Amino acid sequence: MMKYLSTRRRSLPSSVLWSLACLTVAATACSDALGPHEDDLVAARASWAAADADDYRFEFQRFCFCDPNSVRLTRIEVSGGTVSSAIYLDVGEPVTGLSSLPTIESLFDEIEAAIDGEAYLLMADYNPAMGYPTDVPIDFIENAIDDEMSFSVSAFQLLDGSGL
Repeated sequence: MMKYLSTRRRSLPSSVLWSLACLTVAATACSDALGPHEDDLVAARASWAAADADDYRFEFQRFCFCDPNSVRLTRIEVSGGTVSSAIYLDVGEPVTGLSSLPTIESLFDEIEAAIDGEAYLLMADYNPAMGYPTDVPIDFIENAIDDEMSFSVSAFQLLDGSGL
């Protein structure tokens, strides 16, 4: 997996995202340029485009100070590049409001927005074979409370039956 870390300033993020706090120590020794993130995002998007995956499913979880339903582990199914169905895995109930759920492409857009907004701390792991993001913690603003968020993608499977 590719893993990247950059920092724009030095401070500790909220304890809610403990992994960010631990990685901040390592971040102080890293370059403060976000350029590598842009290059890696471009490469990951190219791998994703080459996979030509329009029909797939994945498990998704967001971690943030937001609506409780937004942080529930969810299985999302995408058909033709659009979310077609989703269920909350904790209770097996269908999710309503599918338009608020991400596709892999929209997750790339979130990473790009963090890069463009010069997030204080950004890390991105991408699947080495297909390029989709797998684990992305972001701390948007130095010394701000409750602005951190992260998301994870797991159990990715192409709907044609092959999974990576």
